[in-house]
Amino acid sequence: MAAATDGAAARSSFARGVTAGLAHVAGDEPAAVLLVDLQDRHVVYANGVAEQLAPGLRLPVGLEAWSDAAALLDLDGHELSETSHPLSRVADSMPVAGQAVSAARATDLGRRREPLWVVGLPMSGAPQLEGHALVVFLPLRAREAAEAAATAAHAEAELRDRAVLATGMSFTVADAQAEDMPLIWVNPAFTATTGYSFEEAVGRNCRFLQGDATDPEAPRTMREALESGRDVSLPVLNYRKDGSAFWNHVSISPIHGPDGELTHFVGIQTDVTARVAVDEERDRALTAERAAREDAEAAHAQLALLAEATSQLASTLDVDESLQRLMALVVPKLADWMLIATAGKHGEVAHVRARHRDGREEELRTYTELLERTSTRGSILNVMLEGAPPRLLTDYSSRSRRPERRQWVEDESVLDMSDRLGSESVLFVPLPGRRHVTGVMALVRGPGSTPYTEHDLAVASDLGRRAGLILDNARLYESEHRIAETLQRSLLPDLPTIPGIRAAARYLASETGADVGGDFYELIDLPDGAIGLAIGDVIGHDVLAAAAMGHLRGLLRACAFDVEEGPGRDPAAVLERVDRLVQGLQVATLSSVTYARLEAQPDGTWRLRYSSGGHPPLLVRRPDGTVDTLTEADGLLLGVDSTPRVSAAVSVAPGSTLLAYTDGLVERRGEDLDVGIERLRRALAAGPQEVGELCDHLLAELGDSEDDVAVLAIAL
Repeated sequence: MAAATDGAAARSSFARGVTAGLAHVAGDEPAAVLLVDLQDRHVVYANGVAEQLAPGLRLPVGLEAWSDAAALLDLDGHELSETSHPLSRVADSMPVAGQAVSAARATDLGRRREPLWVVGLPMSGAPQLEGHALVVFLPLRAREAAEAAATAAHAEAELRDRAVLATGMSFTVADAQAEDMPLIWVNPAFTATTGYSFEEAVGRNCRFLQGDATDPEAPRTMREALESGRDVSLPVLNYRKDGSAFWNHVSISPIHGPDGELTHFVGIQTDVTARVAVDEERDRALTAERAAREDAEAAHAQLALLAEATSQLASTLDVDESLQRLMALVVPKLADWMLIATAGKHGEVAHVRARHRDGREEELRTYTELLERTSTRGSILNVMLEGAPPRLLTDYSSRSRRPERRQWVEDESVLDMSDRLGSESVLFVPLPGRRHVTGVMALVRGPGSTPYTEHDLAVASDLGRRAGLILDNARLYESEHRIAETLQRSLLPDLPTIPGIRAAARYLASETGADVGGDFYELIDLPDGAIGLAIGDVIGHDVLAAAAMGHLRGLLRACAFDVEEGPGRDPAAVLERVDRLVQGLQVATLSSVTYARLEAQPDGTWRLRYSSGGHPPLLVRRPDGTVDTLTEADGLLLGVDSTPRVSAAVSVAPGSTLLAYTDGLVERRGEDLDVGIERLRRALAAGPQEVGELCDHLLAELGDSEDDVAVLAIAL
């Protein structure tokens, strides 16, 4: 009930506004048109829209009957009285400048009230229609109070752009049965709008309003609609009598008589020049806004590409992987295809990689190999490697550019291959490192792609600077990695071949270090027939730790090998002597070490004597698979104090496997060491028999990337 009351109040408020004499009318909507015989007070002609408002009536029909059939009411829903009924006033030859009514119009959704704006004009002086009146029901677009505020504001703005005073509309009537369909009546608003008087307009086809700039498509559309008896509504550029142009929105409707015969065309014309100007200005603003938005989106995409490139390239220290990631980012976002040339030892083009959005791997392989062999010292790639600035070539494949390109290669077929790959516009950008240019990338766009601009060159140069520094870091890392590998290999021994045993060792560097560290292992064929073995860990994970480890290994080997006088036969004595030398010579920091001697016994068993300086215990896997932990000879780390050390001995059966290892294999952050040793015991018990496979198995199962790991396995 409240909603109905609100709706009625809104309609009443709007009706009062209409009574004030100003109505907003949609001039490009279909209108209902009647021709009324004033003497008989009958509707004698009607168009199709009018027939929809009052369906089922056969013309001629009385005005009151037509009004009842259309169910005309005022906007408050009250029936129209005789004195205020617009049709009654028209029948009394009184003009109706405009009155708001509503009709119960049938639609696919049912019957609904539709607001209309009624204009009635007696057609005095009209040939063939003297004593008749033109009645037009125009769709009325009003803002209802119940509309949501957001849509209401939009609706009123739209109406204000399209609105006209109903009394300012031009109305025309043309004879549909006469040749060339001449005008037989125009209202005074037509004269006010066009400058042509009633006498100058009547008897002529309305094409006299057209001019040189009138789009011929508009008259053609109107003519086709009229010839087929259809309504037509469209804007057309017309000209006034004084030659000035104006935009005219024309709505033409066919009128039929009582027998259904087409008799007249009624035109409703509205000067919409201001609206067209506003629309054009709006279109220009929208075009400018769209262009600005596209530029902003392109800039955002380029910034996102640069950020992604930095993130992607910085997440790997492998040069080849970095180059592949760079090409994957650039193609196809910035280029149809690209190549990257990297420098050799002397600054020349050493290697060329390429990527194409369409694949074409075989072509690219042939092209890059030929380019590597035939590039001259004066080629653009070599010039870039020597420090030349970035360069944009928008005419790369043109005839005028060909002579310069010939100087870049010894074999001209390279140029033909480049053109076949599609090379219309090219950017050459260096990849500068800290001290020198490490590479050059060429970004290429082929036929059909947008040529590169100076802005593109700036973006590519920024990308090149970022990529160059990251690639330089990756090369530096690879160089250090190679040095570290060489140093580590020189410090860790190749295991000797000793009869009666099979041995294998592995070293796994921490990923957080420089691929070298203080972990080491040792296997010595002693001069008295015994076998010496050691496992140790100098504190640290860097080159300094590796250097200290090298000193410690040398001292340990010397002390262990000196078995002539007897002390070298006792592992504890060996460690005591090494500890004194380490502290006296100051050749190492703190370190953990286990040293052991394996001595073959006459009964085929082995005697294992060992001593530990703060190192994780040795493990022995018996032939039946059980694992023993050797913890009977623990002592302090080397470098702490020169205290006496102890040795322990154990008998080991043939078929057993002895395992020495460093703490990286068992230690985990926040976990007790005994938990890690127990985990290793289980892995050793379940591991392979072959010692090399066993080492690999243990590293795969337990290797920890946070610390270096050394493993030595001996099968007896």
